[in-house]
Amino acid sequence: MPTPLLHVPIFIVNFKAYVWGRKALELAKMVEEVAQETSVYLIVVPQIVDIPLIAKETELPVFSPHIDPLTPGRGTGRILPEAIKESGAVGALFNHSEYRLPLTEISMAIKRAREVGLISIVASSTPEEARAIATSRPDVILSEPPSRIGTLKSVGKDKEFVIQSMKNVKKINPKIIIISGAGVSSGRDVAELVRLGVEGTGASRAICEAKEPRSILKEMVDALEDEWRRHMKDRLLDRS
Repeated sequence: MPTPLLHVPIFIVNFKAYVWGRKALELAKMVEEVAQETSVYLIVVPQIVDIPLIAKETELPVFSPHIDPLTPGRGTGRILPEAIKESGAVGALFNHSEYRLPLTEISMAIKRAREVGLISIVASSTPEEARAIATSRPDVILSEPPSRIGTLKSVGKDKEFVIQSMKNVKKINPKIIIISGAGVSSGRDVAELVRLGVEGTGASRAICEAKEPRSILKEMVDALEDEWRRHMKDRLLDRS
């Protein structure tokens, strides 16, 4: 089954367990306002129970924070891809460092996502893991060093981690979108990552705990859009 339209650059707002229910909907509507002002593909990843409401009340691409490589039938407590699809989500983010999966389950979850028409964003904790995941052909690989997550100290400072993750993925399959995150907290952080060559990024704590979340999100998204345009212009000049 084909997955929904996906384009770069990508920015993920991962709600994690910072917000839920009414506050999650409020945050999603704020993200939607920013999304209407940009060409960036803005994604929200709320709590699973909040997916139906956010999908109904906004036009944002809503992603589940997990799926299991499950088929209909037995599986109490596990997350069925078909149910996630029917809830209104267009994709799933899984294997985050806060909820790791064995490589065999990652591969099966990617396959199940493809079968039901969900976009798969798979997190990797090392460049080597990114290479291994790439062999299963997810739509997107999110490269994040666990030591940076939640620190507000950007992964862009770990240049070798970002560059090697990107090289490992593109060598296996250049069609896989590679993005990188962890500790991203400013427009400067975002621009730095794009200059390293990734196709998107995202943030969680920096937005969810901000006193003015719209302001920081707008700063990051504008930086992503501006730096991406420069990046694409430079690529065209290199080819001419």
